[in-house]
Amino acid sequence: MRQTQRSAAMAVRALITASLAALACAGTALARPFDVPVDHAALIRLPENASAIVVGNPSIADATLYDGRTLFVTGKLYGRTNLIALDAQGRVIYANDLVVTQSDRDTVEVFRNVNRETYVCAPECEAVPSVGDDPASFDPRATQQQTRAAISQNGTGGQAAGADEGN
Repeated sequence: MRQTQRSAAMAVRALITASLAALACAGTALARPFDVPVDHAALIRLPENASAIVVGNPSIADATLYDGRTLFVTGKLYGRTNLIALDAQGRVIYANDLVVTQSDRDTVEVFRNVNRETYVCAPECEAVPSVGDDPASFDPRATQQQTRAAISQNGTGGQAAGADEGN
């Protein structure tokens, strides 16, 4: 009788151990990467207050802590990186892969032989430089966007601050 009870107890322990191991593996396997389109922001609600945020490759994505539990992630370049949030004691409260994808919303790609140009059509089409576009169309558009961004940031109409001092 004692042998049967011991065997049953060992079988139950083995079953519980195997179940816990399976759950741990399933949790890891079920974790899906967080997707955000390039040039878009997405929201992550954290399970508890975070004190620090780390993005594995900040050239791919940026993360900003709005309040302790609200995180905004912005896709910067296509690619895959990771995001880790730590609490005040340095414990990991969130860790996941980030995948920055192309935004397919209202996007049209025009191919001329092997050369590609990208447009956003909503409802009228505007050319937008996109990674993989033909350099002959990408480079001037990217330069125009950089100039426009600089103008909007410094408000100088395209001139460096102090450029016409002394004239």
